[in-house]
Amino acid sequence: MTAQTDRPSISAHDRILDAAEELICTGGIAGFTLDAVAHAAGLSKGGLLYHFSSKDSLISGLQRRMASRLEQTLRDAERQREPILEAFIRELRQDYESGGRRFAPLLLAREQQDPCHELQALMTCLVRQSGREGTEATLLLLAALGMVLSSLARLPCINSQQAAELFDEMLAICSK
Repeated sequence: MTAQTDRPSISAHDRILDAAEELICTGGIAGFTLDAVAHAAGLSKGGLLYHFSSKDSLISGLQRRMASRLEQTLRDAERQREPILEAFIRELRQDYESGGRRFAPLLLAREQQDPCHELQALMTCLVRQSGREGTEATLLLLAALGMVLSSLARLPCINSQQAAELFDEMLAICSK
């Protein structure tokens, strides 16, 4: 069966993005080719190019989807009156513990001609709205992102227990 008949409720656009995320996580940047993404999504390369006109367009699509997911996390946090920096670090922790798939598009940022403006704006807004003074919010944000990216890059600097302790410490700092 093809991916299309296995998951009829998922659009080709989302299947492409899902396949691209999976390929980044399993094969890294080297495994992220348009041919590989098309094959994993159950489409021809022409079908992929119908939805994303270039590799840069696909990377932008991945990053826009990531920004959209994060915006939803932050809206949910605001609705629940949870500090947004704390909510973001919790999101990073959940993603870290499940393999980093949702943040995998960050590995491709250097492959793009132009940065994802939605993602840049979101990160800037996150730090500004965190309610933390000075550089503390930026430090916490970058530390949590660094843990996810180091995991995606397969840098064996910490084990899962150490990671849990570091995330716990970051969340404790947020709640002060």
